[in-house]
Amino acid sequence: MKDDSIFKAASGFGGGIGQMNDVCGSLLGASMVLSMKFGRGLEEIEDQEKVKSSYLPVARLYKWFEKEFGSPTCRGIRTSMAGGVFYDTKIPWQKEMADEAGLQAMCAELVAKTAAHTAEILWDAE
Repeated sequence: MKDDSIFKAASGFGGGIGQMNDVCGSLLGASMVLSMKFGRGLEEIEDQEKVKSSYLPVARLYKWFEKEFGSPTCRGIRTSMAGGVFYDTKIPWQKEMADEAGLQAMCAELVAKTAAHTAEILWDAE
């Protein structure tokens, strides 16, 4: 996408929303993309059916994500990826341990899988 405002709007999603280790940013970003395709625009603000049309693809993405990665939260996913240990990357020595465990590469793979699955949902809708 070439719209800088969308890119900016998603900037705070990293680390489970502002590094709070809550809902995974890739799940949120993919939900935004699906909502852009299936949701309502300003000209349809009163159309409740149109907004509801975005719920099904986003819910399907959510359930796929939960099944694929075991949790919708950054904390749950990263704990699982690190063999049951949660590393708080805001703490320097824990960030070092997370880096040694390869968490950044694992997260990048998760983002890629989520983007690919989102593309499949979009492709199937055509």
